[in-house]
Amino acid sequence: MYYERFRVFNTNEVISVMRWTNYFIHPGDNRYYIFSFNERNHKEMFERVLIAEKIPFENFEDEELEYGAKYLFGIPRTHLNEAMRANNLLHASIRDPFIKSKTLRWSLLLITGFMIALSLIGALSNQAYGQSWELAVQTRLSTPFKLVGMEPQTFSADGLTTTWSPKVGQSFGVRLQYRFKENWTFGTGLLWLRNNYKIDYHYQNDTLGLSSFDTIPLLRASVYHIPFLAETRVPLGLGYFVTAAAGIGLELRPSDVFVQGYTDDGMNSRSYEAYLGRVRWMSVLMMTELGLEKEPKGETPGWYLGVYWSRALGNSIWVEQVIDSNPYRIIDNAFLNTTLAGVECRILLK
Repeated sequence: MYYERFRVFNTNEVISVMRWTNYFIHPGDNRYYIFSFNERNHKEMFERVLIAEKIPFENFEDEELEYGAKYLFGIPRTHLNEAMRANNLLHASIRDPFIKSKTLRWSLLLITGFMIALSLIGALSNQAYGQSWELAVQTRLSTPFKLVGMEPQTFSADGLTTTWSPKVGQSFGVRLQYRFKENWTFGTGLLWLRNNYKIDYHYQNDTLGLSSFDTIPLLRASVYHIPFLAETRVPLGLGYFVTAAAGIGLELRPSDVFVQGYTDDGMNSRSYEAYLGRVRWMSVLMMTELGLEKEPKGETPGWYLGVYWSRALGNSIWVEQVIDSNPYRIIDNAFLNTTLAGVECRILLK
């Protein structure tokens, strides 16, 4: 029995051993490996995986096991690889980050990325033409445009159908570009955006004989974008250029958003709610731009007029829609499209 083998651990000799991992060869029977855990919930998680993966095991717990570990699993050597994989995945999911503060982690990452970008620019600009920094003030309008993916999205669950329709949004920011060749620049900056949505609700319940329509006319969500774009331009003459840019960006969502409305048709009062939240604190974007530019000359600023498109990689926005009316409360969850497209205007400064 494994139980008798486990009792071998209950000695001062084993307690005195320092181990760098939580698994080791059974000291009394080298046909088995032992996996140890300090926390009950970790033990239960590991046990569920072993059962799901059909890995044979026996376990034992005691207050006097080595270095404070209370829970042991005996795994046959023939299943060591599967058990180690389950153990590694478990510790990957429960371990604390090296830097626990998300703000500090992302700040260090941004600073490091910025320093690397500056180093690359410096390396590329050793033999560059007319190197200079250029500043621009920019504003954007995001316009619902189905052709590029900025379109209404409909979700259904338990008789509740909701449609999230993007509305015209606004943004404002600054762009800093480094011209390391005559017709090539690297640009970054900071852009504040306001995304606006209208949410339409339809609840249908044939059993209760209910059919209701409601609307939340406006939900606002603030977002910040930090672009990292390479831009090239083709001269048209007289200081005019056609420009094209592509790259990645970082999207920061400072907080989740909630809005609530009420309807009373004289027979039944209803409340309906909408939530928009971030999947993660920061997401990576794909970004492209195309436009017409008039180069600044002397003290006279230039201008830029163009179009842009961006989309987050993976799911970065979750939404939840709720309708609440006695005797029912329906909740639906989904992920929202993050595509943005529209027109952009910049004032170009030297």
